[in-house]
Amino acid sequence: MAETADVVVVGGGVNGTSIAYALAARGAKVTLLEKGALASGASGYSSALVRMHYTNETDARLAFASFPVFRNWTEIMGGPPVFTHTGFVTVVAPEYAENLRRNVEMLRAIGVNTTALSPKELKDLQPFVNVDDVGAAAWEPDSGYASPAETVDGFRRRAKDLGARIGPSTEVTRVVREGHRVLGVETTGGRVDAGAVVVAAGAWAPRLCRELGLPLPARPKGIDTVQVTRPPEVPRHMVFIDNIQGSYFRIESGILTLVGVPCQEWDIDPDGPLALPADAPAVGAQILTHRIPGMERATLARGYRAFDCYSGDRFAILGPVDGVDGLYLATAFSGSGFKIAPAVGTCMAELILDGRAKTVDIEPFNLRRFAEGRSPQGPYPYAPRLDQVDPPRPA
Repeated sequence: MAETADVVVVGGGVNGTSIAYALAARGAKVTLLEKGALASGASGYSSALVRMHYTNETDARLAFASFPVFRNWTEIMGGPPVFTHTGFVTVVAPEYAENLRRNVEMLRAIGVNTTALSPKELKDLQPFVNVDDVGAAAWEPDSGYASPAETVDGFRRRAKDLGARIGPSTEVTRVVREGHRVLGVETTGGRVDAGAVVVAAGAWAPRLCRELGLPLPARPKGIDTVQVTRPPEVPRHMVFIDNIQGSYFRIESGILTLVGVPCQEWDIDPDGPLALPADAPAVGAQILTHRIPGMERATLARGYRAFDCYSGDRFAILGPVDGVDGLYLATAFSGSGFKIAPAVGTCMAELILDGRAKTVDIEPFNLRRFAEGRSPQGPYPYAPRLDQVDPPRPA
């Protein structure tokens, strides 16, 4: 006899577990299924930046609604805190300085505590930073980063406390449908009947959707990260997003700094071997030493390659699938899903149980936008990151 649930969530990363928690908190009977261990995909390797600076309002609102959950984790979710407060800065080249100031105005109107800084003001704030090529910076004094594994485990724990069934090491092999209606899923552990299925499977989502006859405009992509041990003369620094170099870096514990190395490896197999390229440490060192010259004496601690699912326009795909009643997507977060996960969970639960998301309007992220030729992109973007430029499709 098949197991039954109101909703099956496919994927045990930060967004899948957040959705399961939010649904269980509303009284839904939830089953979450993950083919491996929870947080074994992109979430477990995430740099987990917690910031609110975006160039589009919908992402910014999701991040703003999520921030209190990270900051007040123990009070809201129980368990140990997951958030480390460092402050956050994003820098842009001179030709994008006015766009940054416009985006700061948009963020402040939402309620975000942020300020636009001149290069001199940034230098006053972080004296060890090179600002020669900086046109402007946005500062968020309240932001920082979170612990990826502890965040996922916290959502798992609370969802389970509220009655959700969490099934690691249970691969969903097929989404079952009859005509235009979802009936549940088949798994390596048996069938689960459900009136709604949420595909939150990250890099595995395109494959699962393809088997459903639903081409997903998204591709798995590599993400490379290097950690270095800071030299004594470089103090703890803020989280930086460096739009000039197309990268980011943040502290990791008391003596380490983590830097994102631009990666252009597309269509990778998330089940295959993942090897960090030999030149990644040198590229990471170049990024760090350009922005913080004192990092020249840093030493390599470790490096690793992970992956995520990137949509065609580099924004998440959230919402129902037109023509397939009961099927929902929460995937293709394009490297930016961690910081918005608490609000994504709430909004997806509202959408499934109430018919629409109320906390934040997530309609701009609906799958149908690709057919309609629209994008959530805001009016004041920054330079496109080279590692996100459209690559050729495989033959």
